[in-house]
Parts: sequence; C-alpha cells; structure tokens
Amino acid sequence: LFVVCKHDSTLERVKTVGLEIHGVNGSYTVKENLKPVLTIEDLPNNLDLVFIVTKANDVTGVIDRLSPKLAPSCDIVTMQNGVIEEMLLDLVPQDHLIGCVISFGATLLEPGVSEKTSHGEIVLGRVNGVTFSRDEYLVKLLDKTEPTIWTENILGYKYSKLLINSAISTLGAVSGLTLGKMMSRKNTRLLFLGVITEGVHVATALNIKLETLNKLNFYRLALKKNQVKGGFSFSLFFKHLLLKMVGRKYKNLKSSTLQSLERGRATEVDYLSGHIVKKGKEVGVPTPINSDIVQVIKEIEQGVKKPSVDNLEELESKLGFYFKTIFEL
Repeated sequence: LFVVCKHDSTLERVKTVGLEIHGVNGSYTVKENLKPVLTIEDLPNNLDLVFIVTKANDVTGVIDRLSPKLAPSCDIVTMQNGVIEEMLLDLVPQDHLIGCVISFGATLLEPGVSEKTSHGEIVLGRVNGVTFSRDEYLVKLLDKTEPTIWTENILGYKYSKLLINSAISTLGAVSGLTLGKMMSRKNTRLLFLGVITEGVHVATALNIKLETLNKLNFYRLALKKNQVKGGFSFSLFFKHLLLKMVGRKYKNLKSSTLQSLERGRATEVDYLSGHIVKKGKEVGVPTPINSDIVQVIKEIEQGVKKPSVDNLEELESKLGFYFKTIFEL
C-alpha cells in the first residue's frame, strides 16, 4: 500500500514509526506493507485502485497529477465530505468513480497520528449505479475497519452525509464546540434541524432520494411548518431527544472544519453548507441558515471573527427570521 505523505516530516515519521491510531478501537500502529512516498509523482505507474483522502479543495488537482500513474481500469475512491463526485464527472469515467461515505468520527492529532472518536458505517457505490464483481473485494477490505455496504444510490448517501456535515462540521467551526456541547443547547439543536431542513428541501427539488445514514432518516428529522409556529409538539420533542442522544454518543467529535481553521488552512465550507446554498439557488429553494453559516466561516477564515459561542448565539437570535423564510410564514 503506497501512501503519499506530502510533507517531509510526515514521510519520515511514517517511514520510521508508521501510522499511529488511538481511540475507540484502542491504540495501534500500521506499518506492515506500508510504502510511504513524498509526492504523487513518486508513485509507481499502472495503479489499479486509488483512495483519495485529501480535503475536497484539493481533489481536482490531485486527479490531474494522478492521471499519468493510472492503469486504464483503475478505480478511484473519493472519501471527501460534500458531493465532490459531481465535480469529477468530466475528469473520471463514471464507471470507475466510486463515492465513499464515512460516518465514524476521527481527529488528526499530529502528522501520522490520529484519534478515532466514534464508530460508524462506510458506504460505497459507483456514481453511475453499476456494480462489478471486483467491488466485493473493496467492501471486504474496508469492512475490516467499520461495517461497510455497497449501494446503487451513492449520491443519495452523499447528500445525506452532506446534511450531517453541514450541520455538525460547520456549526462546530462557528462555535468552537464539540458535538456533545452543541447538542446540549436547545437553540443550537433548532439551528441543526434548520440546516437539515433546508438540505432536505433542496434534495427534494433536485429529485435526489436521501438515504438513512447512521439510523438517521432525514425526511423525519426535517422540521415541518407546524413545528416552528410555537406551542408543544410531540414530534419536535422527539427530534430534540434524538439530537441529545446523538450528542451523547458522539460527544467528543470535533468538527473537521474547525480543525482546518485551527491549522490555518482553508475550510471545505464551499463544499458543505456552500453546496446547499448553491444548489438551492439553482432550484429556487431558500437556504438562509446555510447562507449565514457560510458567511460567518468566511469571516473566521479572513481573521475578522474567531470560533466562539457568540457566533452561535448570533445565529440563534435569527431563528424566527430563518423559519419564516424557509416556510414562507
């Protein structure tokens, strides 16, 4: 297994120590059969299977550099947040483009050292919905890490994961809080549900069938007009209860977008909430919550703001306006 390390310090650590993993599966190091290289150009030719694990911002550039190294039948597995596959349809043949959804939590502690913070499932599928005999091997390979399934509707799963990331990862970046702390706040849970609701409305307008992911049914999770008009609602009560349970299960989950900000790197917000906003404009669906989240994160990237609960409270103060816009009250 060849691993592109990108930085000299990472390359040296992986060569001498291996990849170190801590967390819910205990602590262990992966070194056997690992062949670290510094750059894509250092990879051998005729690669027949490639996992792309970069940030979404870097994927198109990576594929351009990879092209000379690929065998004609090479399968490319994209493991990014967002629906990056829609950008790659002109670069990779659809029957060789495999989308991947990862729903367990992990945090990069330092180069070559990661912490797995929670369990989850892995979903794989070719963008054009076909299945080949060799796909069974890929499922078995990843099933050694977490339960893995194959789907003919990978875009439905990718959009479902998009909604999760657009709620968890972006709000985590806005606030600087872990998921557990966010889900302990009532108004933050309402923001979370609002982000999901906008995404469900957009997916419906795009004729995309959302799939249940980590036992979350996003059609049921989305808010309804009668639930935002005030008064007690059993269905809204159970949505809050579900989010509290999610917060307890993944209490230590730290936003990947927040991790990017802390490392001084560009975030993937344009591929998360930004994607919902973009698609919403295309189909005429209002997305005020996601729009404001994108704006706040852009200001944090520019140094105008910092991740803080103040940002979260500012968004929460506009819940009434958001719901009036979303449901045209």
